[in-house]
Amino acid sequence: MNSSVIAKLAGVSRSTVSRVINNYPDISKETREKVLKIIKENNYYPNLPAQKLAGKKTGVIGLLIYTGEIKKGGNYKKVSDSLYYSELVTKIIDASENIGYSVLVSYINKKSSNWKKIFANGIIDGAIIISGGKKYKEINNLTKLENKIVLLDYEDYISNENTSTVNPNNFEGGYKATEYLIQNNHKKILHIMGDLKRKMSLNRARGYKTCLKNNGIQEYKIIAGEFSEQSGYKIVTDYLRYNKTFNFTAIFAGNDYIALGAIKALQENGIKVPEDVSVIGFDNMLLGEYTSPTITSVNHLDKQIAEKSLNKLISLIDGETGTKEITCIEIVEKNSVSRNS
Repeated sequence: MNSSVIAKLAGVSRSTVSRVINNYPDISKETREKVLKIIKENNYYPNLPAQKLAGKKTGVIGLLIYTGEIKKGGNYKKVSDSLYYSELVTKIIDASENIGYSVLVSYINKKSSNWKKIFANGIIDGAIIISGGKKYKEINNLTKLENKIVLLDYEDYISNENTSTVNPNNFEGGYKATEYLIQNNHKKILHIMGDLKRKMSLNRARGYKTCLKNNGIQEYKIIAGEFSEQSGYKIVTDYLRYNKTFNFTAIFAGNDYIALGAIKALQENGIKVPEDVSVIGFDNMLLGEYTSPTITSVNHLDKQIAEKSLNKLISLIDGETGTKEITCIEIVEKNSVSRNS
């Protein structure tokens, strides 16, 4: 099945079929409906690579989610296993559909060549790639080609003619979280950070230390863990096991998962949140609205980061040069922080 057959069945020229497919306004309603009806009845799909060669856009963007890490048993751990990235994916799809773009979602990893096929076949006009805050050789190599790409929450700030980056300001987030606790009269603040190998973890910790120093607080305590509820729970539980008392009035958790685990451990040991110890998280995930108490958190996961990523990609597709973008940070107040007496 091709456009010539569709044209013959509809009793129109091949160019008319092409103009219907590409939504030209100079086609009558009757002709448009007749051609579209025949296209649907025959399950005809336009040759997207041919359209690309003709300089036309497909109206489809890719959302490529890099897996990268391997679980036990050899299975890949999908970034979207995290609620943080699941929410982000949803927001990107919603923002794309609002401006008339369809979204092709695909997982890519070190063993997969799907991304090569997706770009080579001309299926998409460009892609947003989510890597889970890490950098990978495969993605860096991809940015050296002529593909239109936006790297979202990527460890490196890459920008060239065809690549843009959109990242949260993790240093500012760590600074503002700590500052918020200080404004609530907390001076003994424990920071439970995520993976030491992650730049986002290090930058959040650096923001924490800088804020303490700028406010004349010399004492600090950082315990490294992982970005998980289990890690937050274990760190607080172990600390309480080896110390008679909890020597901090507040915890700045590296993300909301850590905050959730820390709160659970505190409560199991008879320590009330926020009456005895305040806790602030990072990412402002939806789960924080359904905990007890609800979790005060650093927010950068809103429409802003999704829409900025999409706008950057549209600009690249339209021929503009790649740029670097840092998103804004704000504190979302809920119920896990109170003023220290």
